[in-house]
Amino acid sequence: MSDVTVVVRAEVSPTEEPEKVARAIKKVLGPIALETIERRGETILEARMVGVESLRYLRESFARERIRDAARSMLSRWASDRTEFTFGINRQAAYAGHVSIYQASHAPLGPIQVTVKGDPKTIVSYLCDIRRTQSGTTSLKG
Repeated sequence: MSDVTVVVRAEVSPTEEPEKVARAIKKVLGPIALETIERRGETILEARMVGVESLRYLRESFARERIRDAARSMLSRWASDRTEFTFGINRQAAYAGHVSIYQASHAPLGPIQVTVKGDPKTIVSYLCDIRRTQSGTTSLKG
């Protein structure tokens, strides 16, 4: 589904190393191409992706962390009937290889901000749902 766009953004504070922030992002979102942007004396890491499948690594992180139900509840509430929604990923947890999402825009080190545009039901379903296979085992939808 290419009618989904994703923008990932994280500000890098002067006390942080950009490589470590990039590593935190990639631990939960996969090997995405990050661009370094210098704007008004601030360093920002940013990636733009197309297609709901670009969130595959985050979907796998939700499954691995066993937070699909909680993520579905939060994302459904935040997205509701909007075609664009934003959530934060805790960068300290991400650096440790864990995913922790929240709606608040302020965190001690600032969030890894994820903005998703597209049909919210499709996006939430892709990220959080599982289905039964013919053999009776479960697998991720999509």
